[in-house]
Amino acid sequence: MKKYPPWKLIILFALLSMSLQGCLGLGGGDTDYKSVTTGKNGDVKINSQQAVFQGKIYFTLNRNLYMLDGKNKEHLMQLTKGMDVRDPAVSPNGKLIAFIIHYKDYSDLAYMPASGGKPTIIATGYGKFTPNGASVLSTYHWFAQPAWDPDNEHIYFLGDNQKHYWNPALVGNYDADILDLQVFKMSIHDKELVTVDDMENAQAVAYTSIGAGGLRDPAYRPGHANELVYTSYKYTPPDWSKLAIQINIIDTNAIQNSIKQDANPYNPKYHPGVYASEYDPGVSLTPEKADLTNMQPAFSPDGNTLIYVRREDATHMSLYTMPVVNGVTSDPNNPAFDPNSDANTKKGLSGYAQSTKLMTGQYISQPVWSPDGSQIVYYDYHDNLFDLWLAKIVKDPKTGAYSIDKNSITQLTQTNGNLDADSRAAWSR
Repeated sequence: MKKYPPWKLIILFALLSMSLQGCLGLGGGDTDYKSVTTGKNGDVKINSQQAVFQGKIYFTLNRNLYMLDGKNKEHLMQLTKGMDVRDPAVSPNGKLIAFIIHYKDYSDLAYMPASGGKPTIIATGYGKFTPNGASVLSTYHWFAQPAWDPDNEHIYFLGDNQKHYWNPALVGNYDADILDLQVFKMSIHDKELVTVDDMENAQAVAYTSIGAGGLRDPAYRPGHANELVYTSYKYTPPDWSKLAIQINIIDTNAIQNSIKQDANPYNPKYHPGVYASEYDPGVSLTPEKADLTNMQPAFSPDGNTLIYVRREDATHMSLYTMPVVNGVTSDPNNPAFDPNSDANTKKGLSGYAQSTKLMTGQYISQPVWSPDGSQIVYYDYHDNLFDLWLAKIVKDPKTGAYSIDKNSITQLTQTNGNLDADSRAAWSR
């Protein structure tokens, strides 16, 4: 048997390691990446050889919006410049893209053609600070994370629209603005939300609990009328000191219908308060448990499965899928339907026990399905940097459970720290 000196063995193992990495799609060789633009931290490269996908993926680099076409991966198209753009969301028909324009003290909600162009502002958070005794009254507003209705004309979004609308008596007469974001809905054809009254009268879709962090990640359920999921943050009993982060589903018109039916003078102007002090038609899909984090839900194209992120511990996050049960948000044939009943709560949580773990990483996050449901794109963290990764997702025809084709896991980008990993990517045909 031929013997090799130690230094030759080291080189041999290094070459073998790089070869295996390329075969498994983990990173790819340098020759697979092509520089497509330059950001603040250097070149942005696309894995033009190994990364195969259909459609268009939208994401932001240094707060500029870009589009990558699977048919032309060597040419990254820049859609905005000179704006702080966040949270892109493509309309179901692929013609429009909504996003947030961020400023120092406020943000705007806007949309434009998916191929680029002049943005149309449909809600502006611009305001002013006014002295109010020993404090300051602010009419600035924050908006975030738009999501489209299937009609391509209505947008769900996070906002502090009703930060003045609450009953201080519920929380010891603490009279101040509530900045926790809630979910609202508006038409792109509506009058631009400019004045305080305009914003505060936008349709409320989902409420939050005061002081826990608000809501995140709104996403409409495809193929199911008037259903929306979102992530909620709330403190849990008995001492209200520990946070539960969970995924909920809601009838998008339930709160509006309740407001119309209730003569309570506070009801038309929602006021976050103590736990369970308000009517909340949201139904839990994951348990409300202290220190348990389930978040960032995204529906499969048929609306029957969620992919979501679960925090395993301080340094590990995993992607899971779970089936979503039907009929827990409303029942048009039952006037006495109560989404908060024990039986309905149990039904809503029934899919969680069927969750399947797909993969685990240090800061794996923001999963999005491809339009045909065959792939996912997500953020992963390696070598102190976030990048976009692709993977094929496979459904077992017998059990319906999903898994990841491990040989398909492929790094899509090398962005050198230019990628804005706090803004979920969007994928259209």
